[in-house]
Amino acid sequence: MVSVAVSNGRDVVLTDSQGRFTLDGWCKADFVTVTVPTGYWSENYYIPVSDSETGYDFHLDRLEKDLTNHSFLQVTDSEVGSGGAGPWVDFLRGIADETRPAFIVHTGDICYIEGLKAHIHQMNSKNMGVPVRYVIGNHDYVHWGEYGEALFESIYGPVMYSFDVGQIHYIVTPIVYGDVQAKYTLQDVAVFLENDLKHVSPDKKVIVYNHNYCEGDETGFVLGKSLPSEPVDLKKRGLLAWVFGHWHYNYLNEIGGIFNITTSKPDGGGIDASPATVRSVVLEGSTLAASRCHYNHFTGSRPSTPCQWSLSLGNSILYSAPAVRDGVIYVGTVDDGWPKDCGIAAVHEETGRLLWKYRTRNSIKSDIRIVDDRIITQDTEGNVYCLDPTGKEIWTKRVELLCPNNSSNSIAVNEAYLYCGGQQHVYCLKISDGSTVWHTPLSEGNTSPCGFVLYENMLLAGAHWDKLYALDRTSGKVLWTNKSHRLSYFITTPAVYQGCVYAASWNRLYKIDAASGKTLQYRDFEDYTFNSASAPYAENGVLYLGTTDRGVVAVETESLENLWTFETGPSLIYTSPYSSGSIATVDSDIVPMGDNLCFGASDGVLYILDKNGKKLADFCIGSPVNQASIVDGASVIVADFSGNLTHL
Repeated sequence: MVSVAVSNGRDVVLTDSQGRFTLDGWCKADFVTVTVPTGYWSENYYIPVSDSETGYDFHLDRLEKDLTNHSFLQVTDSEVGSGGAGPWVDFLRGIADETRPAFIVHTGDICYIEGLKAHIHQMNSKNMGVPVRYVIGNHDYVHWGEYGEALFESIYGPVMYSFDVGQIHYIVTPIVYGDVQAKYTLQDVAVFLENDLKHVSPDKKVIVYNHNYCEGDETGFVLGKSLPSEPVDLKKRGLLAWVFGHWHYNYLNEIGGIFNITTSKPDGGGIDASPATVRSVVLEGSTLAASRCHYNHFTGSRPSTPCQWSLSLGNSILYSAPAVRDGVIYVGTVDDGWPKDCGIAAVHEETGRLLWKYRTRNSIKSDIRIVDDRIITQDTEGNVYCLDPTGKEIWTKRVELLCPNNSSNSIAVNEAYLYCGGQQHVYCLKISDGSTVWHTPLSEGNTSPCGFVLYENMLLAGAHWDKLYALDRTSGKVLWTNKSHRLSYFITTPAVYQGCVYAASWNRLYKIDAASGKTLQYRDFEDYTFNSASAPYAENGVLYLGTTDRGVVAVETESLENLWTFETGPSLIYTSPYSSGSIATVDSDIVPMGDNLCFGASDGVLYILDKNGKKLADFCIGSPVNQASIVDGASVIVADFSGNLTHL
């Protein structure tokens, strides 16, 4: 007889040789749960506590398949309403059919009473074809019953339990705070973890699911550090990965052999403009062998348009604008999975031949900047790289971000200084040696593709979910801030034209005096959303900027009147926060091309327009173009989301 662990949500005991167990009572106990052991499975892994029960009997089914090597799918922050989940559920089911995971886990934020009631009918073990498990999120604590978790528990079961698959011990834990007062505390979670881990074999690795990172300290992976009781140091208890949601980012990093994994929404772009994603994680024995992000229904493509050359770099290119110098193109690549294969590539401009690759610790979403013969960029962990034209390091430096999952991609340069970090912490470094000139903490807002902008004596930084900052670029001192009306959501990079800053947030465009930070004017654009990663371009009294849902719009800079709109095709991936469906997103910067305009779109097409909005040419790239292209006369070098660099 297999001895298994049984819990009341706090205490954990093992069954005897006859499968019997005795648990003490606990005032907060709502369920008795069984830790389903390796080689078995059960959908009935919990039984509600009742005064009328004389015993709790569990039936375990023996598995025919050996799951020593297995995978799981993570989906998170679906945030559905009364109508339930959208088309992404069919996409998830397709990924499950393709990868045949051991289970699917939803790491929280189904959202509110109606969403909680609807979600289970569209995503459950029966209709997904594989077991489904749920984790409670902060928006899943609702006014229903006697406490915040009550409705979740009545539909989805316990918020604390564990199970084994292969050589991995999985633990589901609650976030312990939300929109309504929680019943369970962080102390309760720490005690449960301590009691649960006592019965875990030393040869097993542990993966913890939660809605948020590890109690504000995922770099230490110590739960309960602020509690009077002994904290649980998960590093000493075999922790392999902490898997969470909440932030709406696609981000994976490794800290001392432990994986920190979070994933964006499955339907609609992430808060930091991460593409909508379902994540797969592959375990081989006790090793995390691989992780992959599955984006909408997009699987990658090569350009079909005639071109001088096209080179596949093997990984996505997202928000990192390439740069060219002395006949060499430098481009940054992204890898939000595992093992990491991202970095900086150098490509011969005339032939498309790969000259070298420099592997970075994490994804490059920052633009590539070149000062003299120095190639400069920053990865999403805050590692700054300065290379020579051969790919040799001149210097590297780590700048501290707000927290490791709050990645960033904002850099700017002039002839001597690099401005980097993110919208939470801004740094000025000397390009010569990477030494710090100044460091200014700004906010606790989120990261985004909104770039730093240098103008005269100031550095402009749009802190996402906070405000617009103007810093003195020589000292880092805050000169002014602006949080007018709804000016707090920064995905689009501000533009400066004739002494005015043009900043976009949601459906509103602002005109701000650059010297004082005072809002001069704003205009609401009905049926438009300005939450794309585009950097606008202004010329001759007209501002051209990309949108979330309507392609490109031209605006008169004096009156902010809409002059024309050019709508692109439907987006192939969803990047703009909370946006999905039939939308036409332009994340690419608008780049002048002689008397015309050049930009790429999320529909996988590169467009050339005249300045009256008339299309002059288009080129089928086949993949979303989310960053500025390099324009040189009549030729264009374009980087796409599939990782292709193409010279048209």
